[in-house]
Amino acid sequence: MLRGDSNFIILDLSRLEAGPWYFTAAENTWYIGQFAAKFVDYMVSRGLDLNKTHFIGHSLGAQSAGVAGSALKSGRVSRITGLDPALPLFDKLPLSQRLDPSDAKFVDVIHTDAGIFGFKTPIGHVDFYPNGGISPQPGCELEVVLHEQRFLNKFFCSHWRSYQFYSESVIRPKAFVATACGSWRQYKRGLCAAQHSIHMGYGVDRTARGIFFLMTRRQSPYSIE
Repeated sequence: MLRGDSNFIILDLSRLEAGPWYFTAAENTWYIGQFAAKFVDYMVSRGLDLNKTHFIGHSLGAQSAGVAGSALKSGRVSRITGLDPALPLFDKLPLSQRLDPSDAKFVDVIHTDAGIFGFKTPIGHVDFYPNGGISPQPGCELEVVLHEQRFLNKFFCSHWRSYQFYSESVIRPKAFVATACGSWRQYKRGLCAAQHSIHMGYGVDRTARGIFFLMTRRQSPYSIE
């Protein structure tokens, strides 16, 4: 709402994607995406402009957003943002059943728990790997989350960082400066300092393509810039 006149449609998936029944939750992403696509097609018939439509999903929700994007009959949405798209059970599926670059005119992905709960390989037009994209993200180290005595944080802290980063980027669209680079190791060694830089999250350059890296703080505000 801080970014201007916007309408929001939020899907309540608490029953269809509830834990700990992950197998069922993963299967339901297909049905959620299909029904969401039908609803959006109806909205288009009532005047919705797909060029101003943006899907955002976290984990299983990111995969549902991909299914919805590919199932639309009225066209393609302007943008899909995948926040650490779920990995388990999805890495072997056909593209029609998960998020990929063909699902929208522009697909950006933020990886924060790559190889565990989140996809490791690039699956968007632009893929961001803050702090290398892997667990533990800064501030999610075991000794930190155990001290907080919050059980779920022990497992999901890094996975959740993706939507926390994105939320901050909505408030600060010029934050989270990321640099194009071939690998996290090259980035840390400063070998990509002269490469192209863009903003991760809300303020992303939609013409950009490739893999981008950046570092963040341990706690909010997360952006270093």
